[in-house]
Amino acid sequence: MNSMIAIENGDVVGGLRSFLKTILETEEVDALFVPLETEKGAILPALVMDPAQLDRANPLAPVMPINSARAISAITGKKSPVRLGAVLRPCEIRALIELVKLQQASLEGVTLIGMDCPGTFEVADYVSRKQNGGFELANYLEAAKKGQEPALEGMALRSACQMCVQPAPSHVAIHLQLFGADAGSGIPVEIEDELASKLQMPTGGGEKTDQRGGAFEQLVTKRKQAREKELSSIRGQMNSDGGIAGLFETCIRCHNCMNACPICYCKTCLFRTTSFDHQPEHYITAARRKGAVRMLGDTLLFHMTRLNHMSASCVSCGMCTSACPSDIPVGAIFSAVGEQVQSAFGYVPGQDPAEPLPLITFQANEWTEVGEAK
Repeated sequence: MNSMIAIENGDVVGGLRSFLKTILETEEVDALFVPLETEKGAILPALVMDPAQLDRANPLAPVMPINSARAISAITGKKSPVRLGAVLRPCEIRALIELVKLQQASLEGVTLIGMDCPGTFEVADYVSRKQNGGFELANYLEAAKKGQEPALEGMALRSACQMCVQPAPSHVAIHLQLFGADAGSGIPVEIEDELASKLQMPTGGGEKTDQRGGAFEQLVTKRKQAREKELSSIRGQMNSDGGIAGLFETCIRCHNCMNACPICYCKTCLFRTTSFDHQPEHYITAARRKGAVRMLGDTLLFHMTRLNHMSASCVSCGMCTSACPSDIPVGAIFSAVGEQVQSAFGYVPGQDPAEPLPLITFQANEWTEVGEAK
Protein backbone atom coordinates (compact mmCIF):
# COMPACT_ATOMS: atom_id res chain seq x y z
CA MET A 1 0.00 0.00 0.00
CA ASN A 2 1.17 3.52 -0.79
CA SER A 3 0.61 6.30 1.72
CA MET A 4 2.12 9.56 2.93
CA ILE A 5 3.62 10.63 6.26
CA ALA A 6 2.06 13.98 7.09
CA ILE A 7 4.35 16.99 7.43
CA GLU A 8 3.28 20.15 9.27
CA ASN A 9 4.92 23.52 8.65
CA GLY A 10 7.66 21.86 6.61
CA ASP A 11 9.00 19.99 9.67
CA VAL A 12 10.08 16.75 8.00
CA VAL A 13 11.86 15.34 11.04
CA GLY A 14 8.89 16.21 13.25
CA GLY A 15 6.51 14.37 10.92
CA LEU A 16 8.74 11.31 10.93
CA ARG A 17 8.98 11.39 14.73
CA SER A 18 5.19 11.43 14.99
CA PHE A 19 4.98 8.46 12.65
CA LEU A 20 7.50 6.47 14.71
CA LYS A 21 5.61 7.34 17.90
CA THR A 22 2.45 5.95 16.34
CA ILE A 23 4.20 2.66 15.62
CA LEU A 24 5.36 2.39 19.23
CA GLU A 25 2.21 3.71 20.89
CA THR A 26 -0.11 1.38 18.96
CA GLU A 27 2.03 -1.46 20.32
CA GLU A 28 2.80 -2.91 16.92
CA VAL A 29 6.32 -3.24 18.27
CA ASP A 30 7.65 -3.31 21.82
CA ALA A 31 10.79 -1.35 21.01
CA LEU A 32 12.24 0.74 18.20
CA PHE A 33 15.84 0.82 17.10
CA VAL A 34 16.40 4.31 15.72
CA PRO A 35 19.12 7.02 15.76
CA LEU A 36 18.67 9.65 18.48
CA GLU A 37 20.15 13.15 18.29
CA THR A 38 21.93 14.80 21.22
CA GLU A 39 21.84 18.51 22.04
CA LYS A 40 25.28 18.92 20.46
CA GLY A 41 24.20 17.26 17.22
CA ALA A 42 25.76 13.83 17.71
CA ILE A 43 23.76 10.87 16.44
CA LEU A 44 23.51 7.82 18.70
CA PRO A 45 22.00 4.51 17.57
CA ALA A 46 19.55 3.61 20.34
CA LEU A 47 16.95 1.08 21.46
CA VAL A 48 13.84 3.03 22.46
CA MET A 49 10.88 1.80 24.52
CA ASP A 50 9.57 5.14 25.83
CA PRO A 51 7.70 7.05 23.06
CA ALA A 52 8.74 10.36 24.63
CA GLN A 53 12.36 9.58 23.73
CA LEU A 54 11.38 9.68 20.06
CA ASP A 55 11.32 13.47 20.30
CA ARG A 56 15.06 13.10 19.76
CA ALA A 57 14.81 10.62 16.88
CA ASN A 58 16.41 11.67 13.61
CA PRO A 59 16.72 8.85 11.07
CA LEU A 60 17.29 11.43 8.33
CA ALA A 61 20.56 12.63 9.85
CA PRO A 62 23.04 11.72 7.09
CA VAL A 63 25.54 9.82 9.23
CA MET A 64 26.28 6.21 10.18
CA PRO A 65 28.18 6.00 13.48
CA ILE A 66 28.08 2.21 13.06
CA ASN A 67 26.59 -0.21 10.58
CA SER A 68 23.57 -0.93 12.74
CA ALA A 69 23.32 -4.54 11.61
CA ARG A 70 25.81 -5.10 14.43
CA ALA A 71 23.38 -3.61 16.93
CA ILE A 72 20.43 -5.66 15.68
CA SER A 73 22.63 -8.74 15.98
CA ALA A 74 23.36 -7.81 19.60
CA ILE A 75 19.64 -7.31 20.31
CA THR A 76 18.23 -10.36 18.55
CA GLY A 77 20.92 -13.05 18.58
CA LYS A 78 19.17 -16.27 17.59
CA LYS A 79 15.71 -14.83 18.33
CA SER A 80 14.47 -11.37 19.26
CA PRO A 81 13.26 -11.21 22.89
CA VAL A 82 10.80 -8.46 21.92
CA ARG A 83 8.85 -7.35 18.87
CA LEU A 84 11.39 -5.01 17.42
CA GLY A 85 11.06 -2.24 14.86
CA ALA A 86 14.34 -1.18 13.26
CA VAL A 87 14.97 1.92 11.14
CA LEU A 88 17.89 1.06 8.88
CA ARG A 89 19.69 2.27 5.77
CA PRO A 90 19.97 -0.09 2.76
CA CYS A 91 23.54 -1.26 3.45
CA GLU A 92 22.60 -1.95 7.07
CA ILE A 93 19.70 -4.14 5.92
CA ARG A 94 21.94 -6.03 3.51
CA ALA A 95 24.51 -6.62 6.26
CA LEU A 96 21.76 -7.77 8.62
CA ILE A 97 20.53 -10.32 6.06
CA GLU A 98 24.06 -11.69 5.80
CA LEU A 99 24.31 -11.93 9.59
CA VAL A 100 21.02 -13.83 9.66
CA LYS A 101 22.49 -16.33 7.18
CA LEU A 102 25.56 -16.57 9.41
CA GLN A 103 23.23 -17.30 12.36
CA GLN A 104 24.32 -14.17 14.19
CA ALA A 105 20.97 -12.36 14.06
CA SER A 106 17.28 -13.07 13.59
CA LEU A 107 14.49 -11.40 11.66
CA GLU A 108 11.82 -13.25 13.65
CA GLY A 109 9.59 -10.66 15.28
CA VAL A 110 11.50 -7.81 13.58
CA THR A 111 9.74 -5.12 11.54
CA LEU A 112 12.22 -3.55 9.15
CA ILE A 113 11.73 0.13 8.36
CA GLY A 114 13.98 1.07 5.46
CA MET A 115 14.68 4.40 3.83
CA ASP A 116 16.10 5.62 0.56
CA CYS A 117 19.65 6.74 1.28
CA PRO A 118 21.13 9.72 -0.60
CA GLY A 119 24.39 9.05 1.25
CA THR A 120 26.12 9.77 4.55
CA PHE A 121 28.93 12.02 5.77
CA GLU A 122 31.70 11.27 8.22
CA VAL A 123 30.39 11.74 11.75
CA ALA A 124 32.97 14.34 12.81
CA ASP A 125 32.31 16.46 9.69
CA TYR A 126 28.55 16.37 10.23
CA VAL A 127 28.69 17.18 13.95
CA SER A 128 31.09 20.07 13.34
CA ARG A 129 28.83 21.50 10.63
CA LYS A 130 25.76 20.98 12.82
CA GLN A 131 27.31 22.75 15.79
CA ASN A 132 28.23 25.68 13.58
CA GLY A 133 24.70 25.91 12.20
CA GLY A 134 25.79 25.05 8.66
CA PHE A 135 23.82 21.89 7.85
CA GLU A 136 20.52 22.26 6.03
CA LEU A 137 18.43 19.09 5.88
CA ALA A 138 16.25 20.70 3.20
CA ASN A 139 19.23 20.86 0.80
CA TYR A 140 20.01 17.20 1.47
CA LEU A 141 16.42 16.15 0.75
CA GLU A 142 16.26 18.36 -2.33
CA ALA A 143 19.25 16.49 -3.75
CA ALA A 144 17.40 13.21 -3.15
CA LYS A 145 14.36 14.62 -4.94
CA LYS A 146 16.46 15.42 -8.00
CA GLY A 147 18.60 12.28 -7.93
CA GLN A 148 21.77 14.26 -7.24
CA GLU A 149 24.66 13.88 -4.85
CA PRO A 150 24.18 16.08 -1.76
CA ALA A 151 26.55 19.01 -2.24
CA LEU A 152 27.79 20.84 0.85
CA GLU A 153 30.80 23.12 0.74
CA GLY A 154 33.69 21.59 2.64
CA MET A 155 31.92 18.25 3.12
CA ALA A 156 31.98 15.20 0.89
CA LEU A 157 29.97 12.02 1.20
CA ARG A 158 31.81 9.04 2.60
CA SER A 159 33.68 7.34 -0.21
CA ALA A 160 31.52 4.20 0.05
CA CYS A 161 28.38 6.30 -0.43
CA GLN A 162 29.82 7.99 -3.51
CA MET A 163 29.94 4.61 -5.24
CA CYS A 164 26.90 2.92 -3.65
CA VAL A 165 24.70 1.40 -6.38
CA GLN A 166 22.04 0.01 -4.01
CA PRO A 167 20.71 3.13 -2.25
CA ALA A 168 17.13 1.83 -1.86
CA PRO A 169 16.08 -0.79 0.72
CA SER A 170 14.49 -4.16 0.08
CA HIS A 171 12.68 -6.76 2.21
CA VAL A 172 11.13 -4.07 4.43
CA ALA A 173 7.67 -3.70 5.92
CA ILE A 174 7.88 0.09 5.64
CA HIS A 175 9.79 1.94 2.93
CA LEU A 176 10.41 5.67 3.35
CA GLN A 177 10.79 6.96 -0.20
CA LEU A 178 13.00 10.04 -0.50
CA PHE A 179 14.10 9.80 -4.13
CA GLY A 180 12.00 12.00 -6.38
CA ALA A 181 9.85 13.18 -3.46
CA ASP A 182 9.09 16.69 -2.25
CA ALA A 183 9.66 15.71 1.38
CA GLY A 184 8.57 19.13 2.62
CA SER A 185 5.02 18.24 1.58
CA GLY A 186 5.10 14.74 3.09
CA ILE A 187 7.21 11.60 2.96
CA PRO A 188 5.87 8.97 0.55
CA VAL A 189 5.80 5.59 2.22
CA GLU A 190 5.22 2.10 0.90
CA ILE A 191 3.84 -0.08 3.68
CA GLU A 192 2.48 -3.60 4.01
CA ASP A 193 -1.32 -3.56 3.81
CA GLU A 194 -1.98 -5.25 7.17
CA LEU A 195 0.43 -2.97 9.01
CA ALA A 196 -0.99 0.11 7.27
CA SER A 197 -4.47 -0.83 8.45
CA LYS A 198 -3.32 -1.27 12.05
CA LEU A 199 -1.57 2.12 11.96
CA GLN A 200 -4.62 3.68 10.27
CA MET A 201 -2.49 5.02 7.44
CA PRO A 202 -4.40 6.86 4.69
CA THR A 203 -4.33 5.25 1.26
CA GLY A 204 -2.83 7.01 -1.74
CA GLY A 205 -0.52 9.99 -1.86
CA GLY A 206 2.62 7.91 -2.09
CA GLU A 207 2.24 6.33 -5.50
CA LYS A 208 5.37 5.39 -7.36
CA THR A 209 6.00 7.96 -10.03
CA ASP A 210 8.28 8.41 -12.99
CA GLN A 211 9.89 11.19 -10.97
CA ARG A 212 11.06 8.77 -8.27
CA GLY A 213 12.26 6.22 -10.81
CA GLY A 214 14.06 8.89 -12.80
CA ALA A 215 15.80 10.33 -9.74
CA PHE A 216 16.84 6.84 -8.59
CA GLU A 217 18.24 5.82 -11.98
CA GLN A 218 20.09 9.11 -12.41
CA LEU A 219 21.84 8.72 -9.07
CA VAL A 220 22.68 5.04 -9.58
CA THR A 221 24.07 5.67 -13.07
CA LYS A 222 26.46 8.28 -11.73
CA ARG A 223 27.52 6.04 -8.86
CA LYS A 224 28.14 3.05 -11.11
CA GLN A 225 30.62 5.17 -13.01
CA ALA A 226 32.28 6.32 -9.78
CA ARG A 227 32.41 2.74 -8.49
CA GLU A 228 33.96 1.35 -11.64
CA LYS A 229 36.57 4.10 -11.68
CA GLU A 230 37.52 3.57 -8.03
CA LEU A 231 37.60 -0.22 -8.15
CA SER A 232 39.56 -0.20 -11.42
CA SER A 233 42.14 2.02 -9.75
CA ILE A 234 42.37 -0.33 -6.78
CA ARG A 235 42.78 -3.37 -9.03
CA GLY A 236 45.45 -1.54 -10.98
CA GLN A 237 47.39 -0.96 -7.77
CA MET A 238 46.98 -4.61 -6.83
CA ASN A 239 48.58 -5.59 -10.10
CA SER A 240 51.42 -3.08 -9.77
CA ASP A 241 54.84 -3.77 -8.31
CA GLY A 242 53.70 -3.05 -4.75
CA GLY A 243 50.72 -5.36 -5.07
CA ILE A 244 48.15 -5.65 -2.32
CA ALA A 245 50.91 -5.32 0.27
CA GLY A 246 51.54 -1.81 -1.00
CA LEU A 247 47.89 -0.87 -0.45
CA PHE A 248 48.18 -1.84 3.22
CA GLU A 249 51.68 -0.41 3.65
CA THR A 250 50.61 2.22 6.19
CA CYS A 251 48.47 -0.17 8.27
CA ILE A 252 49.26 0.10 11.99
CA ARG A 253 47.42 -3.11 12.95
CA CYS A 254 44.91 -1.28 15.13
CA HIS A 255 42.13 -3.65 14.03
CA ASN A 256 39.68 -0.74 13.76
CA CYS A 257 38.45 -2.02 10.38
CA MET A 258 37.62 -5.40 11.88
CA ASN A 259 35.82 -3.84 14.84
CA ALA A 260 33.75 -1.58 12.57
CA CYS A 261 32.85 -4.31 10.07
CA PRO A 262 29.31 -5.67 10.52
CA ILE A 263 30.25 -9.00 8.94
CA CYS A 264 33.28 -9.75 11.17
CA TYR A 265 31.46 -11.51 14.00
CA CYS A 266 33.77 -14.31 15.19
CA LYS A 267 33.71 -14.50 18.98
CA THR A 268 36.99 -16.43 19.00
CA CYS A 269 38.82 -14.45 16.32
CA LEU A 270 42.48 -15.40 16.10
CA PHE A 271 43.45 -11.72 16.02
CA ARG A 272 41.71 -11.07 19.34
CA THR A 273 43.88 -13.66 21.08
CA THR A 274 47.52 -13.60 22.19
CA SER A 275 48.59 -15.62 19.14
CA PHE A 276 50.37 -12.62 17.65
CA ASP A 277 51.80 -11.32 20.91
CA HIS A 278 55.16 -12.92 20.19
CA GLN A 279 57.99 -13.37 22.64
CA PRO A 280 60.82 -10.80 22.32
CA GLU A 281 63.11 -13.46 20.88
CA HIS A 282 60.76 -13.84 17.91
CA TYR A 283 61.39 -10.25 16.78
CA ILE A 284 65.13 -10.44 17.42
CA THR A 285 65.46 -13.66 15.45
CA ALA A 286 63.39 -12.29 12.56
CA ALA A 287 65.39 -9.05 12.46
CA ARG A 288 68.68 -10.94 12.52
CA ARG A 289 67.53 -13.19 9.67
CA LYS A 290 66.05 -10.45 7.46
CA GLY A 291 68.20 -7.51 8.48
CA ALA A 292 65.09 -5.54 9.46
CA VAL A 293 61.57 -6.49 10.49
CA ARG A 294 58.39 -4.45 10.57
CA MET A 295 57.01 -3.54 13.98
CA LEU A 296 54.31 -4.46 14.67
CA GLY A 297 54.04 -7.15 12.05
CA ASP A 298 51.48 -9.55 10.59
CA THR A 299 49.47 -6.71 9.05
CA LEU A 300 49.10 -8.33 5.64
CA LEU A 301 48.18 -11.68 7.20
CA PHE A 302 45.47 -9.90 9.16
CA HIS A 303 43.89 -8.33 6.07
CA MET A 304 44.19 -11.43 3.91
CA THR A 305 42.52 -13.50 6.63
CA ARG A 306 39.64 -11.04 6.78
CA LEU A 307 39.29 -11.04 3.01
CA ASN A 308 39.23 -14.82 2.98
CA HIS A 309 36.54 -14.94 5.67
CA MET A 310 34.07 -12.31 4.58
CA SER A 311 34.63 -11.12 1.01
CA ALA A 312 31.57 -13.04 -0.25
CA SER A 313 29.36 -11.20 2.24
CA CYS A 314 30.90 -7.71 2.00
CA VAL A 315 28.07 -5.20 1.40
CA SER A 316 30.42 -2.25 0.67
CA CYS A 317 29.15 -0.14 3.57
CA GLY A 318 32.63 1.38 3.93
CA MET A 319 32.64 1.53 7.72
CA CYS A 320 36.15 0.06 7.65
CA THR A 321 37.43 3.03 5.64
CA SER A 322 35.77 5.47 8.04
CA ALA A 323 37.41 3.72 10.99
CA CYS A 324 40.94 3.63 9.54
CA PRO A 325 43.29 6.16 11.19
CA SER A 326 45.77 5.77 8.33
CA ASP A 327 43.26 6.71 5.60
CA ILE A 328 43.69 3.39 3.81
CA PRO A 329 40.79 2.80 1.37
CA VAL A 330 40.00 -0.48 3.10
CA GLY A 331 36.41 -0.51 1.90
CA ALA A 332 37.35 -0.04 -1.74
CA ILE A 333 39.97 -2.78 -1.49
CA PHE A 334 37.48 -5.20 0.04
CA SER A 335 34.82 -4.18 -2.50
CA ALA A 336 37.23 -4.78 -5.38
CA VAL A 337 38.06 -8.26 -4.15
CA GLY A 338 34.55 -8.98 -2.91
CA GLU A 339 32.97 -8.05 -6.22
CA GLN A 340 35.14 -10.60 -8.02
CA VAL A 341 34.39 -13.32 -5.46
CA GLN A 342 30.67 -12.59 -5.56
CA SER A 343 30.67 -12.56 -9.35
CA ALA A 344 32.38 -15.96 -9.44
CA PHE A 345 29.56 -17.42 -7.35
CA GLY A 346 26.78 -15.37 -8.93
CA TYR A 347 25.98 -14.07 -5.46
CA VAL A 348 24.75 -10.65 -4.32
CA PRO A 349 25.10 -10.25 -0.53
CA GLY A 350 21.95 -9.11 1.25
CA GLN A 351 19.77 -9.46 -1.83
CA ASP A 352 17.80 -12.58 -0.95
CA PRO A 353 17.33 -13.83 2.64
CA ALA A 354 16.46 -17.30 1.32
CA GLU A 355 19.62 -17.67 -0.80
CA PRO A 356 22.28 -19.71 1.01
CA LEU A 357 25.81 -18.46 1.46
CA PRO A 358 27.98 -19.58 -1.47
CA LEU A 359 30.87 -20.86 0.62
CA ILE A 360 28.64 -23.40 2.39
CA THR A 361 26.78 -24.47 -0.75
CA PHE A 362 28.07 -27.13 -3.10
CA GLN A 363 27.18 -27.05 -6.77
CA ALA A 364 28.54 -29.66 -9.16
CA ASN A 365 30.99 -28.23 -11.68
CA GLU A 366 30.74 -24.74 -10.21
CA TRP A 367 34.41 -24.06 -10.94
CA THR A 368 34.56 -25.36 -14.50
CA GLU A 369 34.17 -21.82 -15.83
CA VAL A 370 37.52 -20.87 -14.33
CA GLY A 371 39.35 -23.83 -15.77
CA GLU A 372 38.71 -26.76 -13.46
CA ALA A 373 38.32 -30.04 -15.37
CA LYS A 374 34.85 -31.58 -15.49
